Amino acid sequence: MNAEIIAVGSEMLTPYRMDTNSLYLTDQLTQLGVDLIFKSVVGDNLRRLVGAAQHALFRSDIVIFSGGLGPTEDDLTREAVAEALGLGLRRDEEILSRLEQRFAERGWKMSPNNAKQADVLDGATVLSNPNGTAPGQWLSGQFDGREHIILLLPGPPAPRRAYLLP
Repeated sequence: MNAEIIAVGSEMLTPYRMDTNSLYLTDQLTQLGVDLIFKSVVGDNLRRLVGAAQHALFRSDIVIFSGGLGPTEDDLTREAVAEALGLGLRRDEEILSRLEQRFAERGWKMSPNNAKQADVLDGATVLSNPNGTAPGQWLSGQFDGREHIILLLPGPPAPRRAYLLP
């Protein structure tokens, strides 16, 4: 079984950030005996993300996306993977309720853009995120006649600490 990691975020294409999530994931895959065959960083662009997803699905059994699940306009991982797979996105009311509760507990009003973090790929299992607002997603099944596992994982909860270079 082989795997590929796609780190998502234009900030990681600058000289000021480093993709530390992929290093951690590489270690975990190695411990599981999974052969990592490709690693890439893709900026926040829907067309490029869709293309990267399609290429990854062509060559890899496991495709892991790291980042791009937040509330901003340029967080496009969910949308790109849905398009690449020809799947829909549905708003999960339970996740939306937890998001609203999290904001309320801090005395904040949740802005509408945060709701997109509750969008889930059709058929995906939601992975809770105790460190942030964007949950991960797990999807497995046949795509293009091959069995795949696809993971969407949020980026680091504190990007400045997680990958700002000294």
